[in-house]
Amino acid sequence: MVHRKGQIGRGLIVVLVCILAGGAAMVPVTSAEEPVIEVNSQEALRQALESQTGKRVKVKLLSGQDLDGKVAKVGTQALVLTELSGMEFFDATVRLDQVAAVIVRRGK
Repeated sequence: MVHRKGQIGRGLIVVLVCILAGGAAMVPVTSAEEPVIEVNSQEALRQALESQTGKRVKVKLLSGQDLDGKVAKVGTQALVLTELSGMEFFDATVRLDQVAAVIVRRGK
């Protein structure tokens, strides 16, 4: 409330501070946590690929060839990439033991 001299009452200030503090406490804090991948595991590449299901990745093969596409499925022996860059109408099935590296774009 504004008094005659244009000053805000102390009670109103206390109420405003309580409302603002209470509103801020109720806002949930979310963090974009990356999935934890055990790098010493024999399954590290498979885990990395599974965490990217539905997203675009670049897979570097032992032969030196790169495949850039969307991860559709990841199994125990192979993965399926769809919408290959430069070959959008083609899919690829790649043996996991032939994958040298999985390259992913960091989150926004």
